[in-house]
Amino acid sequence: MARIKSKKYLGIYFETLQNGDKAYYITYKENNKKIWLKIGLHSEGIRESFCNQKRNEITTKIRLGEDLPEVAKRKVLTLNEVAKKFFDEKELHNKQNKKTRARVEKHIQETLGNIPLNKITKEQISKVQRDKSEDLAPASVNFIIGQLNAIFNWAIENEIIDKNPCKFVKNIKVDNTRLRYLELDEIKILKERLKDDKLLYYFVILGLSTGGRLQTLCNIKVNDFKDNGTIRLYDFKNESEYYGFIEDSLFNEIKVFIKDIEKKDNDFLFQTTQIENYMNQYYYRQLQPIFDELFNSKIKNLTKQDKVVIHTLRHTFASHLAINNTPILTIKKLMNHSDIKTTMKYAKLSKSSGQEDVSRLTKTFISL
Repeated sequence: MARIKSKKYLGIYFETLQNGDKAYYITYKENNKKIWLKIGLHSEGIRESFCNQKRNEITTKIRLGEDLPEVAKRKVLTLNEVAKKFFDEKELHNKQNKKTRARVEKHIQETLGNIPLNKITKEQISKVQRDKSEDLAPASVNFIIGQLNAIFNWAIENEIIDKNPCKFVKNIKVDNTRLRYLELDEIKILKERLKDDKLLYYFVILGLSTGGRLQTLCNIKVNDFKDNGTIRLYDFKNESEYYGFIEDSLFNEIKVFIKDIEKKDNDFLFQTTQIENYMNQYYYRQLQPIFDELFNSKIKNLTKQDKVVIHTLRHTFASHLAINNTPILTIKKLMNHSDIKTTMKYAKLSKSSGQEDVSRLTKTFISL
């Protein structure tokens, strides 16, 4: 609801909240800047006359150059403090938020964390963006700035500050023009290399068969496999649940694998340690040396886009779907992309010229 101006007092406003309560505000000028200050709620005993009294105290002290009363000295929280409140609230609605929280808080604490939120500027945000770009991929930097943007927007909604310094900070351009994916003969080589380690073998096979990201694969539970041939997946990037498909023969193999390793319905299929958060690190440390040995060490002047990493399994899934002429919207759904533009980079791999499709359509028209 919009703030409504008092009919009786100057600079006094109130807002009716969704729960029926009223929030009271005063506004005044200090150093030619308009200040909004929340005084309190109707349910707390706050009334327009009390707000008028407080406003008069503040404006008088400003005029006389004296210290403002405590009500006007509202403590602005630091970025660390606000980030904690933001992620605490987010965790109520998204129990899978731990990794995102740890990842973002780490970068916040070492940069702007102890600065009061209202003192952080666009220039400081831009400096963080530049500094992080020296060590992190563009997509990772954009993710951090995006989370900062969300924290500032949350603070505005909760009336902690009134502006967002991230608003005009542009994302770094992400170059995805070259997407490394595994050819069929490379997949065969990889399978042969992993055949004696069933845990790594099925981790990779499910990565190739579902396109799930690293964290998605690490969080597959035994009861996520459904008898109708689907598998429930959780996308931590988009914070959403979606479904993939498991071919019958693979499903039967995995059921035998689950029985062999004695996993229960609610167990994580690929968990190798009691500490759940270490799974990502475990599979990176186990698989990356194998990828380097089989594929990366053989290429001179290897670029980042050409390097085979765990995420390459996801690109391989989407790329071979496109090569086999899977409709782009179907690929979008199977990859759980939030934007079709992300999926369109795979469209160039399609071998279909459209001639067969037009031929089928024309025959339909002629047969009518």
